[in-house]
Amino acid sequence: MRITTTPPVGAVQTSQPVAKTDGSRQAFQLPGRPAEEPRKADGARPMVAPAGLETLLAVQGMVPEDRRERRRRALKRGTDSLDMLEDLKVALLSGEPVPAVLLKLRGLTAMKPEASGDDGLDGVLAEIDLRAQVEIAKREAREAARLAT
Repeated sequence: MRITTTPPVGAVQTSQPVAKTDGSRQAFQLPGRPAEEPRKADGARPMVAPAGLETLLAVQGMVPEDRRERRRRALKRGTDSLDMLEDLKVALLSGEPVPAVLLKLRGLTAMKPEASGDDGLDGVLAEIDLRAQVEIAKREAREAARLAT
């Protein structure tokens, strides 16, 4: 004797009517809102080949640089310059040799400053850069005079 708890597949019957698939059914409707017309499927679109990595990098290079990014880099350069001038001051006050600090400062001032797009910020950065160049020139002149004697 065989006992089964599930009916066989062919014996399943439903009491609900089968939905038509010819597209004549109504669209989904929220209570209190008018029914929207169902959208018809568009025809097949041609597949576009995905862009290669080189293409994406080229497009990114064509995008104009963000003003905030230029400002951020300019502020970083100014902060670095001020930090190095502070290091130079501390080294001079403590009597330590300053060649390493001068090399770093010379390297930073050798790079051409980039315009940030803010005239006030660019002016302050130019003054910081000028002060750094003056300190470098003074230290180099003193070092040359010391070596000459």
